[in-house]
Amino acid sequence: MTGTDARIGRLDTGLALLAWAAVEYWLIQRADYWFWAPDWLAVFVAWTPLLIAIRRIDPALALGGLLAGTYVVSLLSGGIAWPLVAGCLLAVWVLPTRWGTGTGLVLTAVLAAAPVLVDLKRGLLNVKVYPWLYSRITLPDGSTETNGGLSKAAYDRLEAVHWPWWLSVGIVLYAVAVMVLRRRQGVVAQRRSPGRWVEDLLAAARPQSGAGPVLVLTAAAVVPLAMVELAADRQSGNWWSAPGWMPYVLAFAPLTLAVRRRWPAVPVAVIGLAALISYWQTDIVWSLMLALALALFSLGTAPRSLAWSVPLALVVLAALPTIAELIRYRQMILLFPTVGRQPFDLDPDGRLRNTIYDEMVDRQWPVSLSLILLVPLCAGIAVRLYRRNRAAARREKELEREAGEREAEQVVLTERSIIARDLHDIVAHAVNLMVIQAETGPDLVRRGEDDVLAGFQRIGDAGRRALGELDRLLSALRDADGVPDPQLTPQPGLAELRQLVADVTSEQLPIELELSGDVSAPPEGQQLTAYRLVQEALTNAVRHAKATGVQVTVNVGVQWIAVEIVDDGVGFDPDAVGSRGRHGLAGMRERVRVHHGSLEIDSTPGAGTRITAWIPESAS
Repeated sequence: MTGTDARIGRLDTGLALLAWAAVEYWLIQRADYWFWAPDWLAVFVAWTPLLIAIRRIDPALALGGLLAGTYVVSLLSGGIAWPLVAGCLLAVWVLPTRWGTGTGLVLTAVLAAAPVLVDLKRGLLNVKVYPWLYSRITLPDGSTETNGGLSKAAYDRLEAVHWPWWLSVGIVLYAVAVMVLRRRQGVVAQRRSPGRWVEDLLAAARPQSGAGPVLVLTAAAVVPLAMVELAADRQSGNWWSAPGWMPYVLAFAPLTLAVRRRWPAVPVAVIGLAALISYWQTDIVWSLMLALALALFSLGTAPRSLAWSVPLALVVLAALPTIAELIRYRQMILLFPTVGRQPFDLDPDGRLRNTIYDEMVDRQWPVSLSLILLVPLCAGIAVRLYRRNRAAARREKELEREAGEREAEQVVLTERSIIARDLHDIVAHAVNLMVIQAETGPDLVRRGEDDVLAGFQRIGDAGRRALGELDRLLSALRDADGVPDPQLTPQPGLAELRQLVADVTSEQLPIELELSGDVSAPPEGQQLTAYRLVQEALTNAVRHAKATGVQVTVNVGVQWIAVEIVDDGVGFDPDAVGSRGRHGLAGMRERVRVHHGSLEIDSTPGAGTRITAWIPESAS
């Protein structure tokens, strides 16, 4: 992800959070309507603003979800959630970059028309959302109300609410204007495959800092769960002894999960305290337990020393039952002032007792709950150790690969230095002798014919010795085990391949040779290289491949030799073979490189090996 993409992702995340906060406020203000709806529907509406964060990745999905959330708000409260409408407009703006102007306009029209069509079956939806709407009871005064306690006036108001069709028309007209403007700007759709869509989504979710978009959005997604759970509990009669704002503040405690990567101790302490306070009012709030477990897991995976993170988690988990055990009346009325205004009664022993306070302090935080919360902490530590080991293994493999490459390069350099030294010590000496004999030619001419012939004879002898030593040096490259080739003179060529194959063939390893073309036409250097390639490949097949069959194909063309060796052995990893001390492949590559040819080695563990080489004659 580039810096610009990261800034755009943070901007979209900020817009999503603004819309999310506005919708949360909407839910709080109209809690009387939402109380009668299923909890999952309220959570769905609270989550829909977060789709603004992915509007550039999949604007059609964002637009559809935001329109669905807007429709549900109108269904339940009779109003329009303008923050969600603003999110719809933001999604329409980027539709052309994903689908093109024509397709984008069609998608917008279809999605905007969906609420209008669904609203035609509004009565059926009301039954699904409010199953008690059509179950009515008659009161003693003769009036009627729904079985859930909704008055007839409120019931009639809900029945009269419909999706504003003009809102769909407005969104479509806005889309038309956007498509015209974007086409004039020359916007080209960048269509993505499903795989690329997932990659873009993961890239956008990957934290770029201590409070990345995925951390913020995850934290915001937990808040509606806590809010719905606490609101339902409040409607059930709990929380009357707490200030009215307290359950909503506690519901927002999971927002601290947004900083769990930079300051992992903060959400553990804040959410743990919120869970303890809520426990005095309503026992366990499962959404806060979920948030606390996630905070502990993040603390375990934090890239910091376990010497402080583990003790910190243990201190917090031990503090929760300890505080519940040690808290007294003076501290309790600071949290819940209503408790201090409750009258004191005499118990059977003649002592003054505040029954509300007694009920609250009797709700001791279970030690077993703290022990259970150690599980996500341990899971986080296990994930952390796994990541560290995986990173170490990846680094070790990279170091082995680099060491193998350096070792292979060193093998080539060593061979070159040996050849260069031998050329200097042996061949250069013979050539120098030839030069000296040639320079004495004028003196020999003056001495007579016999001396001239003897001088040419010495020059010829020195040249033959130089050629012999040069042939020996060219054949002195070591095989995979560093053993010199025993066949120094004469140098083998293509004609000797049949004998080589016959010597290596056995009952355990049958070898087929296909030799085509004029085997005597190529120069000796190219013939020797082809011979050595086949020899090295057969050596590897016998010693390492555990092959049951080998096919050797040598084709001699016009100024080139093509070689292919295929075995059905266990195969290997060409990139890692150098790390095991086998450098025959490096020698093969060096031989072919000298003739400006090409060598390809195709092998995978368990799938055999194919070696193909092309050796040109013109470059010799």
